[in-house]
Amino acid sequence: MLVLDNKNRENEEVYYTSEKTISLNKEDMASLIGLARDTNRKRVRLCCHSSMEEKVHEMVIVHPKNAYVRPHKHINKAESMIVLQGDVDYVTFDTRGNIEEVVSMSDVNSAKPFYQSIRSEIFHTLLIRSEWLVFLEITEGPFNKGDTICAEWSPEEINSKEVAHFVENLNRSIRN
Repeated sequence: MLVLDNKNRENEEVYYTSEKTISLNKEDMASLIGLARDTNRKRVRLCCHSSMEEKVHEMVIVHPKNAYVRPHKHINKAESMIVLQGDVDYVTFDTRGNIEEVVSMSDVNSAKPFYQSIRSEIFHTLLIRSEWLVFLEITEGPFNKGDTICAEWSPEEINSKEVAHFVENLNRSIRN
């Protein structure tokens, strides 16, 4: 069973583990959701790598329904996602913000895709459809904040009115 405490905590949302082997079960996912409930943004991330310098970054991430993930792309990095629990639309865009693809995802027990991978610099976001989304994200390290580029045509998270309008328009475009 996963044990997290303040010595493993980088900030309110981010935990690291230095364990040599890591096993997670449904009870652990419920614990991570419980931790997310207690944060300001209702999110939590368990980094299964022990430092930002490692070559492979594996993170179990929890987001609540309707969390805003600003459209972004990664420079020279592949990124893969496996849905462990919940439902999400994985949306990709062209450089001008036009929707290119929507992949409706869920866990392995559904008929929907549970795995998504991007191998090139493609803008993408998540539209979370379930109460909670728990997913495994795998990408290349080391972490460099400059390797993630947010889409200029998307609002910053701090402007809730613009974000609500942007997401509403995105949902409308997907339904049509």
